[in-house]
Amino acid sequence: MSSRLKVINYYSTSAERLSLEMGERLQKAAGQDLKNKLESGEVKLINGRYVGESLKVNRSPTLKARLRKAYIPAQ
Repeated sequence: MSSRLKVINYYSTSAERLSLEMGERLQKAAGQDLKNKLESGEVKLINGRYVGESLKVNRSPTLKARLRKAYIPAQ
């Protein structure tokens, strides 16, 4: 877990404190979700990388076309 989320300056505004607390909660929830997926076999750890169908990003066709157009192969 990131140490910056554990250190809270009590002189900061309540909005900043709320943002830090929400970040900590989201990080815990994401960690628990990943742990559950690892246990169920939905996600696997291979060579230090998380691999699974649920981790793939679905990109729109227009974005794919832009990415292909911007790609310049090394010569």
